[in-house]
Amino acid sequence: MLDEMGMPRWDPASLRWTLVLTVAVYAALGVALAMRPPAVLPPAVIAALAALPTLIAIVNTLALACLIAGWRAVLARRIHRHRRFMIASAALISLFLVLYVTRVALGGTKAFPGPTAVRAFVYLPILAVHIVLSIVSVPLVVYNLLTGLKHPAGAVAATRHPSVGRYAVALWSTSLVLGVMVYLLLNVLY
Repeated sequence: MLDEMGMPRWDPASLRWTLVLTVAVYAALGVALAMRPPAVLPPAVIAALAALPTLIAIVNTLALACLIAGWRAVLARRIHRHRRFMIASAALISLFLVLYVTRVALGGTKAFPGPTAVRAFVYLPILAVHIVLSIVSVPLVVYNLLTGLKHPAGAVAATRHPSVGRYAVALWSTSLVLGVMVYLLLNVLY
């Protein structure tokens, strides 16, 4: 599975599915962000929307914990444990996406309530980096998840999975940390 330069080959099927799934995720988010929320919501939905930011932060924190545990497991050569943690991370981030899209589509967003200087020099830069890293990490995470699931545990090391995984973990975990910081700035500190 090495190319002419002795590097592990890219998995073409995983690349194709990565493209399809990445476009689908971006499209769903784009539609949700472009939609106008309903003008009137039932009280039960309003109450649920109020709880979603905290639930989303909890899900992100759990995804981060699984991601770090999976990274540590692979460093310790505990491949099956690594796989379980990474699948759990992917499931949690999928749950996050459903919750986030639901929240945005129903109008559950809120403006930063803190001081203008904190908004300009702390909140917005953190939010911007969080969003950029989220966008960039999606195809890396999807590719690695597909490649890791497609191949037997012993064969994954002969693919691009380990090298892509280093970047995916760094970008994804940073994005998750920054996402929790956004939550804290919006809902706890101000």
